[in-house]
Amino acid sequence: AVEKTITINATPDKIWNLLKDPNHWHTWFEGASPAKSVQGSGDTGTIVDTAISVANIPLPTQIKVIEANPGVKWKGEFNGLGASGQQIWTYEGAGAATKVTFRIEAELAGPAKLVEGMIIKSFDSMAEKTLNNVKAMAEA
Repeated sequence: AVEKTITINATPDKIWNLLKDPNHWHTWFEGASPAKSVQGSGDTGTIVDTAISVANIPLPTQIKVIEANPGVKWKGEFNGLGASGQQIWTYEGAGAATKVTFRIEAELAGPAKLVEGMIIKSFDSMAEKTLNNVKAMAEA
């Protein structure tokens, strides 16, 4: 698993509201393409068909929101070419600042398993850049 944490000078609710809409995920999620289709509004049960670039290769990916607790926790299952697993976002508010943790738990298969080190490194970079993008948006 890959896990990164960042402190953002914004409330959990403000951050949640910036991130919730799947039609805008590509504006802050490093490597995400605009959604090809969205069924739902970002709440539990929402299904998003998109592509996520891993090691600079765009891979078709479906994400299903399995938990959406505003300002506290978001969990999505992803299934793509060679990788499946979960993304977990947690928010810990402390006054005007929020500690945001982004965790990627992935199971690799087929050719992806052969280049596991490269993919984990790519996930690590993706998580860090994504959190920095969120921080820049939320603090603007």
